[in-house]
Formats: sequence, structure tokens, C-alpha cells
Amino acid sequence: MPHEIVWEERGVHKRFSGFLSFEEFARVQEEVLADPRVDTLRYIINDFLAVEGYSVTREEAEYSGAINRGTSFSNSRIRVACVTTNMSARLLIKAAALLSSLEVRTFPTLDMARAWACAPR
Repeated sequence: MPHEIVWEERGVHKRFSGFLSFEEFARVQEEVLADPRVDTLRYIINDFLAVEGYSVTREEAEYSGAINRGTSFSNSRIRVACVTTNMSARLLIKAAALLSSLEVRTFPTLDMARAWACAPR
């Protein structure tokens, strides 16, 4: 499953494509959250628009949301925008958001996600 991590001035844009396994998503999430730049991030965009299929259980999604709790101790200002039109994926993201201490929202377009994630607060 290919992915791309693009560090931006105030955030990071993670693009996923092809088939997404939880293991691959978790590796990318851990890579970003372990980076020292996470302390100054304002947003993370998880772009799933090019994902053709995935293997993620509800429990794995919840675990992913719980991982964000540790990050919020050092930087609680991060917004997490997820981009997908897949209804099943949206439900998994909602399950993860319930356990995340970061603000997480889902959007159908990258432009909408970026507008929310990058908006001044």
C-alpha cells in the first residue's frame, strides 16, 4: 500500500492509495507522531481518497484514536482532518475520534478538509 507523507509549514498531509491495512496506517501514524515537528503542528490531514480497499477493524480504529492521546499532552492544538467518501471508512474514523483527545473530523474533499484544518483558531 503506497503512502506519501508531505510535511507542510503548519502541518502534515498523509496520502494513502491502493489497499490500506491497519498495520501500514499505524506505521505511518507512528512515524509522524514520533517526529519532533509534531510539537509545533496545527493539523494532520489523512487523505484516503485514493484508497481502493482497506482492512481495519473497529478495535484497530479505536486503538488508532487512543494513540493520539499521548500526542495531545505535548500539543493539544492539532486538528485531524480525514478525507474520504466511503461511508464504512467514515464510521471507523468516527469510532477512532471518540477515543482521540484531538479534534477529528471527516470531509468528502481535500479542499474542505484543508479549509477546516488550516483555519485560524
